[in-house]
Amino acid sequence: MLLTREDFVGVVTNAIAGLGFDQDVPMVTFPVNMFLVGSDITAIERQLDEFVAGLTQWRPKVTQPGLLKPAQVSVEGQGYRESAAALNRLFLKNRWGDGLPLLPPTEDAVAWILQGSDRARDEVVGKFLPRGGIVTIETAAVALAMAGGRPEYLPVLLAAVQAIFDPGMDHDKWQATSASTFPVVAVNGPMAPQIRLNSGFGLLGPDPAHPAGAGIGRALRLLQQNVGGALPGFGTMALFGGMRYTNAVFAEDEAGLPQGWAPHHVERLGHTAAENVVTVYPATSAVNIVRRGTGKETPDEEAEGSLHRIAGYLRAPNVHYLWGYEEGGTPGALLLPRVVARQLAGLGWTKTKVREFLWEHSRIPLEEVKRTGLMRWLELESHESILKNLQDPMPICRRPEQLILLVAGGGHPTHAYWMPGMASKVVARPIELPRRWEALLKAAEQELGEPV
Repeated sequence: MLLTREDFVGVVTNAIAGLGFDQDVPMVTFPVNMFLVGSDITAIERQLDEFVAGLTQWRPKVTQPGLLKPAQVSVEGQGYRESAAALNRLFLKNRWGDGLPLLPPTEDAVAWILQGSDRARDEVVGKFLPRGGIVTIETAAVALAMAGGRPEYLPVLLAAVQAIFDPGMDHDKWQATSASTFPVVAVNGPMAPQIRLNSGFGLLGPDPAHPAGAGIGRALRLLQQNVGGALPGFGTMALFGGMRYTNAVFAEDEAGLPQGWAPHHVERLGHTAAENVVTVYPATSAVNIVRRGTGKETPDEEAEGSLHRIAGYLRAPNVHYLWGYEEGGTPGALLLPRVVARQLAGLGWTKTKVREFLWEHSRIPLEEVKRTGLMRWLELESHESILKNLQDPMPICRRPEQLILLVAGGGHPTHAYWMPGMASKVVARPIELPRRWEALLKAAEQELGEPV
């Protein structure tokens, strides 16, 4: 028996299904106004009869188990163009699309995508919460086919999904929250440039020379929505939903790393440079930071001043930072272009030194913690461990090492990019390449030209 906000009915039914219960579980709904600070909750007393009826008279309407593999949809039309248009209308009508045209996931298209994995097509990867739909290798291939992806993208998509399914990610919560969370998928290793995954100019946007990030990210979003139930306004209550067409899928600019700066997966995760790895965490937004000086400063003054400006953006009473206080969590990821990284390294700044500087200078004065109401969040039971060890000024995470620092972005010194998280855990997974990997790369080169 549940008490639910009227706008959260979809979220609740998804969550109930993900736990293995009937979606038509009895619930009494109330308007959102009743859940606001200072609201009148006497309406609950006036509807006690509904609670009693739900507890004593409810019987499930659904008596048959669901289908793991439903029948294939058939769409007809006069020619390919009309058939594809009909398919897209059908997908939008059933809320299976994302608003942009999708490619038909035909048997041939899905079989082509499945060349990107040696695993059986019916192998279960996991359960996408909150709705609890099952993701198989084939399910991921279908989403990638719909998104316009290629076989060589499938290993990254599967590794990202496996990372999301880590229990510490709590992905059921960020799938449904009113915060506009989106997964950040950072790729390290030699395969990233091989599949045309962008690490330079415009790496978070569309790029015909580097299409992999958009295809992988869009396929992941389709899985989040269609399998995990994150349908806007019904399953996910994200108020704004930024970055959600293609999420954020990119590669670290390993070729642009300055001497002494190891790749993320080597420095933070303990892998070798030859290994291919994805790192995933949920972000809530992104901000572009102008960090370059005007030319009147000395190199040392510009470097320190730019880091102070970046720290100023990090130094915010962001409630979501509190999730990053968990031992394996993060307050977010900072992207620095290769030009900036090399400038800093040339002045003696290591990755460790940059993190420690940002951590120390992004502390929030306790007076501001109280004035902004952040203290009220700290007083909640879920964050009481932070409250017990509260410092003045308060750091945005427990340790500097929790800040993710990546070298990525176009070769220009003016900007840095910060993607704050709601991340109680950062998860990495190895990328499994199929035996036919070299053949897939040769086919891609014939069809798309040599990687840029």
